[in-house]
Amino acid sequence: DDRNEFVRKEDMHEQIPALVRSLDASLTAEGAKIDLIISHYWDGAKIGALYNETFPERLKHIWVPHSLAALKKRNIKKDKWANLRIDERLTAEGELIQRLDCIAATSSTIRKSLVDDYGYTGPDIFLPPCVDIERIHPRTVPDGDHIWDFLSQRSGLSREEVQGSKIITEVSRTDTTKRKDVLIKAFAAVLPRFPNSLLVVSIDEKEGALFRDLTDLITACGAGSRTAVIGSIWDLLPALYAVTDVYCTPSVMEGFGMSAQEAAASKVPVLASSLVPFVAEYLSGETTQEIYREGHPGNSITVGDGAIIVDADDVDGFAFGLEILLSNEQLRLKMVENAYHSTIPYFTWQDRVRDFLAVAGIEI
Repeated sequence: DDRNEFVRKEDMHEQIPALVRSLDASLTAEGAKIDLIISHYWDGAKIGALYNETFPERLKHIWVPHSLAALKKRNIKKDKWANLRIDERLTAEGELIQRLDCIAATSSTIRKSLVDDYGYTGPDIFLPPCVDIERIHPRTVPDGDHIWDFLSQRSGLSREEVQGSKIITEVSRTDTTKRKDVLIKAFAAVLPRFPNSLLVVSIDEKEGALFRDLTDLITACGAGSRTAVIGSIWDLLPALYAVTDVYCTPSVMEGFGMSAQEAAASKVPVLASSLVPFVAEYLSGETTQEIYREGHPGNSITVGDGAIIVDADDVDGFAFGLEILLSNEQLRLKMVENAYHSTIPYFTWQDRVRDFLAVAGIEI
């Protein structure tokens, strides 16, 4: 667009005209023939709708949102709405839906919100995030792999100490909705019982105040010596999944749950909040059991086929889930297999895209 600095996605409203002009100029210069518009986030849908108006004959436009303002508004506290410009986004999405040919929901949660909150009555199309199985798959990580040195550097532990650790991983953007503080507190609570465990958590230094708050929390909780704070590690991510014993996501705002999906595709059991749709709808499986923590009769967690599900923001519940997965290797390995087979091959691009195009009436 016409600005050089970073712009939050919540503040894209003002930048959309410049982005449309840039898109039009770029594709015109390429001489590209456009047959179909598929957009993703709300700003992409608005750009696509405005770009569509530049054609003599309107093109088919399909929106594939992974989140919706109505969902976000329900899942976060009211005092956060203004900063995230929730009501503006809600209005923009409502207006956009009238200008689209159809919407492909990325989860049943998204589909329900489209119907209940926006009055959408179009075709029921499902296109969830999928796994690139050439990149993300179960693998054995050799002793000489760089991931061990990387985690050693980030944690301050020796290579051998890292290799001997039970690794709990969380990878996502640094945002309050990801509830990394809940994970840090839960990990600190179980650390005395499992002193050889290691928390690997992504916290981006660019998120100044939040980065400081979370890293200060790690120190205050006494977990600093057994925590590896990482940033973006695209190249190392497949190896990180492979050495992970438990993937944990306490997030309260997920359109689907792609990191949990990738972990499952790597044969890693998942511990997640009940607000992660992929986990709640698919990894939980057909057999679930409510388990109560000793001394906490009023609070329970749900143990499913391929995941453990905890109420959002329940620190004790996440600590209990970690205890179960770190202490019961037989259950953990059973969940590993169930999580994998709940994910692969159904959630692969080859299978889902073929069905998506057929239902959307697009010939290939």
